[in-house]
Amino acid sequence: MSVPNVGVSGLLLRLSRYRWLLILLSAVVGLAVGVQSYRALPIFTAYARLLPPQTNTATASSLLNQIGGTAVLGASALTIKNPSDLYASLFFSRSVQDDVIEKFELKKHYSVDDIDDLRVLVGKRTKVEVGRDGIITLSYTDKNGESAAQIANGMISAMYTIARKLARGESERRLEFYDGLLIEARKNLEISTKNLLDMERATGLTRLKGQEEASSAVIVELRGMIATRQVELQKMAVVATENHPEVVRMQTELAALKSQLSTIASPLSKTTQGTRSRDGKVKASDEIFVPFESYAELRSKVEPLRREEEINNNVFEQLTKARALSRIDESRDFSVISILDPAVAPTKKSGPRVFVNAAVGFLVGFFLAIILALSWDILFTDSDRRDRWKKVFTAFLRFRKSKI
Repeated sequence: MSVPNVGVSGLLLRLSRYRWLLILLSAVVGLAVGVQSYRALPIFTAYARLLPPQTNTATASSLLNQIGGTAVLGASALTIKNPSDLYASLFFSRSVQDDVIEKFELKKHYSVDDIDDLRVLVGKRTKVEVGRDGIITLSYTDKNGESAAQIANGMISAMYTIARKLARGESERRLEFYDGLLIEARKNLEISTKNLLDMERATGLTRLKGQEEASSAVIVELRGMIATRQVELQKMAVVATENHPEVVRMQTELAALKSQLSTIASPLSKTTQGTRSRDGKVKASDEIFVPFESYAELRSKVEPLRREEEINNNVFEQLTKARALSRIDESRDFSVISILDPAVAPTKKSGPRVFVNAAVGFLVGFFLAIILALSWDILFTDSDRRDRWKKVFTAFLRFRKSKI
């Protein structure tokens, strides 16, 4: 038994014996595929181009980001690299497909009763491509050009409906979030305002401008008057006795000024800084004028409450603005997708491609002819190998007859 030559030259020599088989089988297969493609029903593809929004940042979210709201809210579900991918995926959603199936009665159109098989068929006929510039190209293939254009435009309308519904739900959830924050912020503001008011009543240190300046000015004025009276008293002591009526009057006036200075300049005692009643409320101080030397201690108590009240007030104002802007976003149409080119009925068919299919059929027939030719040449050209295969076939047939 000879060993088959597996070299390139040997392989070509073996195939040259069956050149008519290679040519005829390839031509027959290619011609059959071409005729079948030519006789098949034509298909048409309708195209539509969409321009989605390049950014997806709401006005309220932008304002909240300015006050550090990103750490509170977390990443949005829609913050993806390319927003076009989000809108492109909506065309393959079940909601969009069911809306198109019901609107255009595709069960009758395609003669398919099972809804799952119909969804798969619609998905195969739908093609969505996202370009580098973000433009979405939607195409739909059907046996009728007018139907293909109508179904493509119907998909766009259904996608708009789904996008608006998602936007409305997202806006409602954002409003609920702001309402919860506003309730908490209002409560914190009321508590901080009440604490500050009680402390101001207790200490007498209010938020009026110039209170400290007025206290220091009064002290400087009293000290100047005291120094003036002391100088005049020293002058009177040269020419008058201590029992002189003018000397007595000046001494009495000087003592009153010193007493008033001591009252104003000396710090308040703990009993005069406000006490708490049985219900926990702070009673107001009986002092009208705040002593100058008590400002440091009183400010250490009042200023933290003032800062806390200012922070809570600022947070409440920012959240109120954010909620108001969120209502604007709710009333605004979220799905601002621009339709660059709506789908129109194509005038030329997109398939089947007769020449391409015939060329593919020719190649398939050629490779099939090569396999058949090599199989025949290897198995049946040699007499010993042919006798061995005859014995195998004979034994197999006898086994089948015995089984029967």
